[in-house]
Amino acid sequence: MAQQARAVQTRQQIVVAAAHLFSRVGYERARLNDIVGETGLTRGAIYFHFQSKDEIAKIIVEQFQATSIEAVAAIAATGQCAMCQIAMLNREMGRLLTVDPVVRAGIRLTIELNSGEAPIPAYLAWIEALHYLVSLGIHEGDVRPEITPKDAAVFITGAFVGSQVLSQAVSGLEDLPERIERLTGFLLNALMPDDRIAAHPTIVEARVPS
Repeated sequence: MAQQARAVQTRQQIVVAAAHLFSRVGYERARLNDIVGETGLTRGAIYFHFQSKDEIAKIIVEQFQATSIEAVAAIAATGQCAMCQIAMLNREMGRLLTVDPVVRAGIRLTIELNSGEAPIPAYLAWIEALHYLVSLGIHEGDVRPEITPKDAAVFITGAFVGSQVLSQAVSGLEDLPERIERLTGFLLNALMPDDRIAAHPTIVEARVPS
């Protein structure tokens, strides 16, 4: 059992090290030799667990998607109002991007490895979750009734992705939390009537419980 636990730990060490590399230089520029150097392990140790760069990238994308699903589930479990959950989702994904190299690399790889022939599953899942939350917000009376849930969901997803890309370009994601806060403020003011914002004073700081 101890040997199996060490194998799992080593495998994840490789994944995290590769994620750091992919998030910095992207898929095409990263070489397997670079991943070996990033891990501090021997080439043999790498090949024991993974046969190719593509295999490692696939695991990173899968872990990123699993983390995203877990975040949505954790937020839903809070039972907060729909708009609170949208604010929490923005902030939590922004937080994960700054602290979790697998999430950071996963988003980059998801875009880089997409052929363009089919929509990206992770983004479709985000849009679906946001579509539900905006619809729920209208039902709860917290979202302006003239808002179209699908349009709002697509806009929120695009705005978040744009904030992430711009933050990466100008600050290496250092200013992402600030950008997410501004984005969340714009969304709340655009989607919610003033009296409903006042009715949810905690929404301004709504976050996933640690």
